[in-house]
Amino acid sequence: MKVSIEEYGNSEMAKRFGVQRYPVVFVDDVLLARPKDFGFGRPEDTSGGLYVPWLDPANQRKFKADLHRTVARTLAGEHVQGLDLADVTTAADTVDGPAQLPSIALTALDGKAVDAASLSGHTVVVEMWATWCPPCRSTLAWLNTFQRDHPDVRVLALSVDSDIEEVRKLADAIQPAYSVIFGSKEAVTAFGAAAAVPKLMIFGPSGARAEVLYGAPPDLHQQIEAAVARAAKR
Repeated sequence: MKVSIEEYGNSEMAKRFGVQRYPVVFVDDVLLARPKDFGFGRPEDTSGGLYVPWLDPANQRKFKADLHRTVARTLAGEHVQGLDLADVTTAADTVDGPAQLPSIALTALDGKAVDAASLSGHTVVVEMWATWCPPCRSTLAWLNTFQRDHPDVRVLALSVDSDIEEVRKLADAIQPAYSVIFGSKEAVTAFGAAAAVPKLMIFGPSGARAEVLYGAPPDLHQQIEAAVARAAKR
């Protein structure tokens, strides 16, 4: 048996099984865990998650025990019943986010309104991030420079899976030149699932979603620059 960790959005196993939502864990052909089991499902389908809340150490230990047990049984040649694959084969928009920039009215931590009127006609970069994610913090700091160099672009940093006080602490440390928004249930629902963070969505001046970037590869910041340049031309 071998362990295979595949790039988000470019997985041969995902293509084989038709998986369009993450994170998922397979042991051979057995689906052990789905997005909702870690709390990354749609808001209405996470209540039955096996390991929710994921940040609870007890739930992390439970997942490790279940994984160990499933691997051991599989190696012993036993038949193991998997979970429902239908939960990870929903429409791609659920994963990538809305096809059009949501018109939801938001309020940044500094009290300023962020609405459709303030974003209209601008290229918009939305980063979905969490306070416990080191690569997110690095990108949030870099976005300060990016925002100053691109004053016509609107940058929104939408927190997910984070406590409001921790969000405020990080914002105080970074002193953002852009809008930091606490990820309420309504806001996160509007912008779609964040199965991996950082997740960056780029919307063109027309409001249409141009590109989505997942994770933090070494050239992420260059990818953002290039994606914004392409979106601005649409």
